This record gives sequence, C-alpha cells and structure tokens, in this order.
Amino acid sequence: MQLKQVPGNLDELLADKNINPLGNMTFLKELQNRLKQQFDLERPYHQLDDWVSMHTFSFESCVIRELGITSPGGNHEKSVDNILSESNEKNRFFRYAVFEPVNRAEQRKAIILLHGLNERSWEKYLSWAYVLALNTGVPVILFPLANHINRSPSAWSFPRQMNKVVGSREKSYGKIGNSSFANAALSQRIDLSPGVFISSGIQSIADIVELTRHIKSGYHPLFKTGASVDFFAYSIGAFVTEILLLSNPFDLFSSSKAFFFCGGSTFDQMDGRSRSILDNRAFETLRRFISERETSTDRWKFPDCLIPFSNRVWEVFTSLISIDQFRKMQNNTLEMIKKIKAVGLKVDHVIPGDAICKTLCIGGNQNVRVTDFDFKYSHEAPFPLSDSSVQEKVDSAFKSLFREASEFLSPGSSKRPEAL
Repeated sequence: MQLKQVPGNLDELLADKNINPLGNMTFLKELQNRLKQQFDLERPYHQLDDWVSMHTFSFESCVIRELGITSPGGNHEKSVDNILSESNEKNRFFRYAVFEPVNRAEQRKAIILLHGLNERSWEKYLSWAYVLALNTGVPVILFPLANHINRSPSAWSFPRQMNKVVGSREKSYGKIGNSSFANAALSQRIDLSPGVFISSGIQSIADIVELTRHIKSGYHPLFKTGASVDFFAYSIGAFVTEILLLSNPFDLFSSSKAFFFCGGSTFDQMDGRSRSILDNRAFETLRRFISERETSTDRWKFPDCLIPFSNRVWEVFTSLISIDQFRKMQNNTLEMIKKIKAVGLKVDHVIPGDAICKTLCIGGNQNVRVTDFDFKYSHEAPFPLSDSSVQEKVDSAFKSLFREASEFLSPGSSKRPEAL
C-alpha cells in the first residue's frame, strides 16, 4: 500500500528511487537537513517517508542523583556555578527516538546508536540512524548518554550563557587552550568534579541495561520477547559499549554485536583536548583523576539495577583505563572482541585509528581497520558538509562506511530497499 505523503518529508528526495531510495546522487547534506526539519522528540510517532518511521518513548533513569559538583572557591561567579550545578531533571526524565524501517527484517532485533562525548544535539546522527535502519531492516534506537543531548539543560547549549563560563575560567586560570563556548559546560564540570565522568558513565550503563531488559522482556511495543540488542557506537559511545559487552550484566549482551566508528581504544590513548569536547585544563584534570583512581567501588554509588554486577563493571572499566591493564584481561575478553568490528581514521587526533587497532587487534582478531578519507575531516566531523567542492567524496566515504556497518549488523537478507 502506498503511504500517504507527509508535507516537508523526504519524499521529494526519494520520489524516483523505487528500489534504491538514496540512489547514486550526492545526498548526505540534503538528507541531514530534511531529517533535522522532521526530528521532534515530543511527537510519539510520525512517518519520515515511505521507508522509515520515527517513534519516541519516555524513559526514567534508575539513577536519581549524580555525583555532586563541588565548588572550588576562588573568584568563580556564583551565577556561572548555578548554571552548571542546578538540578537537572532532564537527565532523569527524557525521551528517546527509534527509527523504524517500514520493511522490517524481523521483530527480535534492535540496534542502539551511541554518540560521542559532549554532544548537545542529535543532528549529525540522524542520517546515520536513518541509513542503518533502512539498510539493515532493524529499528535503530538513538539513546542519549547521561547529561548529554536532550538529557542536559538547554543553557549548556546557549553560546551567550556558555561564554560567561569561558570568561570565568579565563579570569581564574588565565588563557586555556581549546577553550570555547561549545566545551565550556563539560570543561567546567569536569574541572570542578572530575568524578562526573565516572558517575555519568555508570548512569549511562545502568540506563542501557534497563532499556535492554525492557526490550528483551517483551514490554517494549516495537520488539518481541527475547529480542537481541546490537550497537553502533561512535567515540566515547564505544567505550561505554565495551564496558557493557565485557561485563555483560544479566547476560543481556551474550549475543550482541557492535560496530565501532572512531572509538574502541583504552582511555590512556585518547586525547579529548578539542574545542568541541574539553579544553586543555579540564582534560588534564580528568586524565590525572583517572590515573590516580581508587580501585575500590566503595566511593561510587552504583544503582540497584547494577549492584549484582558492580564489581565486574568496575573491573572492566579499570582495565580499559590503560592498554597494559587491558592486555592483562586478554583471556577474558577474546570471545567478546570477536563480536566487535571497528573502523578508525588515520588523522583522528582524539581517538587515533592506530590506538583502536592496538587495543582490539589481539588474539588474531582482524575485525579492525584504519582508513583515510580524501578530504579534510576530523574526529568531531568525520563527514563534513560545509565544503561543497568535496561533497561527492564525503558522500562516497559515508556510503562506504555505513555499507560496511550495515552488512555487519544486518540480521540477514530481507525484502527491503537498499539505501547504499
């Protein structure tokens, strides 16, 4: 049956593509713009086009309160501290989206898409989720990590507000490398209380465990009982996924696969100094804190849903802090690593491709590769859209990467249109 056309959706883009809806045209920028116009987390359901629909669902985190932000004293403006430490109900109560292909391959599989550190918008990931859903025939869940995207206060995204934080930090510490309004909120929070990196990670893990239990139990309206969950994870999202797969709470992820893009290395090989992620001072604070971490779980409040597995989760986390620690666990990680496929980028300075290989290429695992694109890119913008002169090359790189990811995450052949 022909679906009713929705004004302003992607039908114009796909109108003459009955078999291959995205065809061979240069499409990424237009696709992203169209999806951005339609993306609305407050709408429970709407049809994006003839091929993919979007659902949204409410979620309540099982972690009520994060590790507190401590004031360092000194001459920080009180208003700045208030902006960053105010109660954040959005982190507890939020909505997440699911891109569902019209021609689903089956009812017992889901893909969770996890984003990078310090993200404030789903914008760049919409095309990723759309193409993955269309190519695999599997619903893709865009799930926000704790204190990110729609789980963070709106003020953290406002340049005017965040420039006040930048000014306050420079007043206290002098000029800081890579300081910007885009990373000001996370930089200040990490600088004042670096433990929020760990507590937010624990909360994210707990929430994904609860979501997966909900899916597998058959209580989620889009999935049948026993559905399995796979991952497409980018940047720090890959770090979270590694902890989930290797600790495997409730045996939820025994059959899970994961595709990593620009992620998968141990923490000591990462460099978060970036105008989009952390300023130099905050990253050094975090690196020093992590390297001097306590090996006991006693100081961390694990939520009830993780308490039976808190020691295992912590053991996996600490092993991922350094490559030397991780290799000591090699015998316990080989089987799960075989279920991971990873692609790194040659000139990625945040999570270098070589670092991903160094971490995951163990025990004969060959599911890791490093690639290089024939255009200027970065970790934060692997598929840049601002330079129209290289758009065909960007589209080609995007198609290649997501064709590979889709083949790895696909449950098998089905009668559905192939996007790429």
